[in-house]
Amino acid sequence: MARCPFGTQRTRRFIPWASIAIPGAGWLLFGLYPSLATIGYSFTRYSGLPGTPLNFCGMCNYHAAFTSLSDQLWSAVRVTLIYVVGVTVLQNAIGLGLALLLNRGGRSYTFYRALIFMPQIFSVTVVGAVFALMLDPYSGPAEKVVHSLFGTDSAFLGSSSLALPLVMLVNVWMFSGYSMLIYIAGLRNIPASVYEAAAMDGAGRFRTFRHVTWPLLAPATTVNVFLTAMGTLGEYALILVLTGGNFGTKTLGLYMFQSAFGADSQLGYGSMLAMLQFVLTVVIGGGLLYTLRRREVAL
Repeated sequence: MARCPFGTQRTRRFIPWASIAIPGAGWLLFGLYPSLATIGYSFTRYSGLPGTPLNFCGMCNYHAAFTSLSDQLWSAVRVTLIYVVGVTVLQNAIGLGLALLLNRGGRSYTFYRALIFMPQIFSVTVVGAVFALMLDPYSGPAEKVVHSLFGTDSAFLGSSSLALPLVMLVNVWMFSGYSMLIYIAGLRNIPASVYEAAAMDGAGRFRTFRHVTWPLLAPATTVNVFLTAMGTLGEYALILVLTGGNFGTKTLGLYMFQSAFGADSQLGYGSMLAMLQFVLTVVIGGGLLYTLRRREVAL
């Protein structure tokens, strides 16, 4: 029997099935099973501790979330929506500005792009620890700068009015480089002939950006807005490191994490919050895709 690069003619036909079966088994074990388990746990009073009973209770967690615990739920939803809108707008505006500024050739611009993208590769724990030290209200450098310039002190991450905006700015600083690269890819897909035609028509920089660049960046804008919004909807790690969810920064993702794995863990209630977060993600994500894709077609 003739030999093939990967086994014989008889065994080679099983290789594609094996290549599908191995990742498929991983998805069933680490993707589908946890999702189905989350749905099941949301109908129980399960604490998550080993050896404790499930205590099936039907819709009790959902009923509690919208009645006795509704204030906590709606507060978390409100903070989540503010967080998503603020981060999405700021990150895309800064990413677009950086893309327009650094969309040039040369080693120096390559270095600047790499430098701006670098925070993306840092772990959330490292970024959160660094900014927690910088914003320390007693000995941090930010406190010294504010005191020297204005003669006042600030609690920074301990302030109910500043904590959420500061966490949002840290998130934007960390991921703006990613948005920048997507916008640069979109800018480089715009044909040069379009800009030449705009110049022949006498369009200045602002009109060229408004009527040429911005409309043709619609696909890149769709990708950036969707990815940023979906990423921030479930954000909890950065907030957990910086504020622990205190001072008005508890998002729905952090509320879910603390309910399921906190000191007084209630995995059943946390699973219910995960289901609500899934519904919120589907609604917001579907609405964004529908709106942004219609904008692409209209342009």
